[in-house]
Amino acid sequence: MSAAVKARSRGRCIALCAVAWGLSASAHAELWTIENSVQSRFELNDNVTLSRNSPGTVNTLSLSNTLNAARQMENSATHVNASFNALRQRGNGGNDRIDGQLGLTQSLTDPLNEFSVSGLYSQDFNNVVQNADVTVGRGLRRTQSLSANWSRAITELLSASTQVSTSLTGYGKQVSGAAGFTNTSVSASLSYRLTETDTMSVQLSHSDYRADASSNHSQTNFVSVGMSRSLTERVSASLNLGLYRTENSVAGSRVACPLEISLCRAGLVPYILVRSNADTAANGLQYSSTYNYRFDESSSFSFATGTQQTPSGAGAVTRGQSLSLGATHAFSETLSGSMGYALSRSKFQGTSQGGTASQRSFSMSMSKQLAPELSLQTAYQWSQANNVGAGNTAQSNSVSVSLKYDWSRIDATR
Repeated sequence: MSAAVKARSRGRCIALCAVAWGLSASAHAELWTIENSVQSRFELNDNVTLSRNSPGTVNTLSLSNTLNAARQMENSATHVNASFNALRQRGNGGNDRIDGQLGLTQSLTDPLNEFSVSGLYSQDFNNVVQNADVTVGRGLRRTQSLSANWSRAITELLSASTQVSTSLTGYGKQVSGAAGFTNTSVSASLSYRLTETDTMSVQLSHSDYRADASSNHSQTNFVSVGMSRSLTERVSASLNLGLYRTENSVAGSRVACPLEISLCRAGLVPYILVRSNADTAANGLQYSSTYNYRFDESSSFSFATGTQQTPSGAGAVTRGQSLSLGATHAFSETLSGSMGYALSRSKFQGTSQGGTASQRSFSMSMSKQLAPELSLQTAYQWSQANNVGAGNTAQSNSVSVSLKYDWSRIDATR
């Protein structure tokens, strides 16, 4: 073999090795992303605890930090999100505290499957209408949750998914009569894409609720059929209808005669009080729906409503109803505004506790971009609570000003 041929062979070998090394390196390449923002906020609230008789106006100064970090590889990803909010309050009813959450998600993917495991710890003041347990008053709430999800593309049009989750919720001493609970759920669903704009789904789920401070125990089975549709490029809607059955075992007391009932009726033997669990069951319809409409590039409207069976810190499962309306508009490239209304209502299932507890809120906000990383926001919110705590109805008004700084996103590849 001539020297020229040998040289060309060595050159091809080196080139092939370089390509193979490059492909191997790209297959194992890691993309790291970090996003961080800091915000300071000052708020005036005339009834910060939503008490029937307001103790007075409370001034709140808060400093919050939000961090999102991700590590992306070809077939896996790790996401960490953390937020901390330190509040300093002055006035009757003020409560200095730290709210926040810490979450971790690990996902694995291949051409047909996606698997993820998530853990979340959060501490808040139970005051966001859509997420609050409206059957108890405002106060410290801690939640720890763990979930696992698996989805598989069976065909180009059909996919399946399953989810298992468990959560532990506890309340601070500020919420009188509230107790912690454990909620576990398992669900499975099938989704079929009918057309490019229509998707149909079927879901089965089972949830189990146990109150920590009593022997109360509830189970809910649920089956539903859903439809989602992109009506146009600007309009999308979804509807989910289903049936549920909830079985409750609730601790209670009853009067009983220790001997023959005739002896108690005759007054010869006194009645006694016996504690036991009463078993009840309830069936009904359950639904959820959403509607989103984008008028143009600067304005949008959203609507969502639904009913669900949810556990409560008051010690029983509740039938909850929720509704939310939202609208946004960009007045210019640097000025935007939003309005929102939210309602959450709950009624106890399978207990003798009467009444319906509810919370609602209306909010308006304006945001001004002062610089690419700096924005100023002003907001107003009206809130109302009914049948929460000792009082029947309570209202509050709050006005706030906040300054937010978004650090430049950091991307790094290894």
